[in-house]
Amino acid sequence: MASTYSDRLKLELMATGANANTWGTNTNNNLEVLDAFSAGYLSKSVAGSANITLTTANASDTAESSNKTIELTGSLTGDIVVFIPAVESEYNFFNNTSGSQTLTIAATGHTANGVQIAQGAKTTVFCDGSSDFNVEILSSTDAGALGSGTLPDGRFPATLPAVSGANLTNLDASDLASGTVPDARFPATLPALNGSALTALNASNIGSGTLNNARLDTVPTTKGGTGLTSIGSAGEVLTVNSGGSALEFAAAGGFGGYDIQVFNSPGTYTPPASLNSVKVTVQAGGGGGGGGQINDRGSSGGGGGTAIESIPAASIPGPVSVTVGSGGSGGSGNTSGNGGNGSSGGTSSFGSFCSATGGAGGSGAFTQPEQTMDGGAGGSGSGGDFNADGGKGGSRSYPSTGGGSMFGQGGTGAVDESNDFKNGSNGVSGSGGQAGQRDGGSGAGGGNGGTGGAGFVWVEEYEG
Repeated sequence: MASTYSDRLKLELMATGANANTWGTNTNNNLEVLDAFSAGYLSKSVAGSANITLTTANASDTAESSNKTIELTGSLTGDIVVFIPAVESEYNFFNNTSGSQTLTIAATGHTANGVQIAQGAKTTVFCDGSSDFNVEILSSTDAGALGSGTLPDGRFPATLPAVSGANLTNLDASDLASGTVPDARFPATLPALNGSALTALNASNIGSGTLNNARLDTVPTTKGGTGLTSIGSAGEVLTVNSGGSALEFAAAGGFGGYDIQVFNSPGTYTPPASLNSVKVTVQAGGGGGGGGQINDRGSSGGGGGTAIESIPAASIPGPVSVTVGSGGSGGSGNTSGNGGNGSSGGTSSFGSFCSATGGAGGSGAFTQPEQTMDGGAGGSGSGGDFNADGGKGGSRSYPSTGGGSMFGQGGTGAVDESNDFKNGSNGVSGSGGQAGQRDGGSGAGGGNGGTGGAGFVWVEEYEG
């Protein structure tokens, strides 16, 4: 007859007369199985989130479920169940996993009757032989039998019982929220029921009357208060402290005033001690107009460039050199030869912060009539938050107008069809001068070109 195997330890049960000459080997194999069930130790990784079933085999001391003590390791990413054989058995489990998930030991096919083992716990569990195959922790490890150590949250009931006066002794009357105090707990004579006879009275229980200032608390900022106990001094205002953590009183500050300095000639700007920032406008000079001659007109000068910049006081450590460009002179008119060229306008600057170049002068008239002549090019601004170019001067067209700047148009062209020669008009605020006009018939010669408008530097001071 063939061998059979025991239900619990899977020992080989050899039939009479079977396994001739192998009884010794088979018996030793059974003893190895008994040795593993008595003292075997298995370390098994259960990392991840999949349930694990311990392996089992007939008469095998290498089956995972044949070991007495089993250490479960690895990082859990989900709640898992470790299944043991559904037979009467007893194991020592060490939950040495990590992660915040649960680990349950259950008999195969009976998940609902398993038991959780807290991480870090070393616990003896057994599986009973009932039809449900319940897996339980031995009563010797019940919380009631523990004399020291810390219980994990999982060992506490889902809802703790209410703490009531019936479970307490020496309970102070001030701690009673409900119930009845026996007469023995009251003094012999009760005080009159009014505020004057009461001490340590909470403000929320006062229905009328006036509270002394000493009874009033400081209202914190989180409740809309100031967190302060005084009103500060005269002229002070409420402000947030430097750490941004509370309110405090401080001297009133704010906008200290506005002033402007205008430089129409070179100089030095010295910032006041109370300066907060400046706004600087730099305007260059316009170019002069070209001179006319008897047969033709000159061209007009270009407008000066503009630069505007805001500068914080901290960037101006000391005096700043200021340059102011003059307007370019107009070219001379001529009775026979070419008219003179106008000169360029001068550059204006505010230290190394920003600057603007002047407009170019216009060309004088040529002896050859109707010679094409472009007007002087406009200057340009640089270094500012805003930079603008001056307008280009007009050509020798009829009439020609000087190039404009941000602060005015150029000299206006004049009608020259008369017996009197016409001088060009001057530019305004950095704009180009108008060219001199030719003579209309008297033969006396062309007019002089107009002077370009002078530049300037404005410094607007914001204090405080």
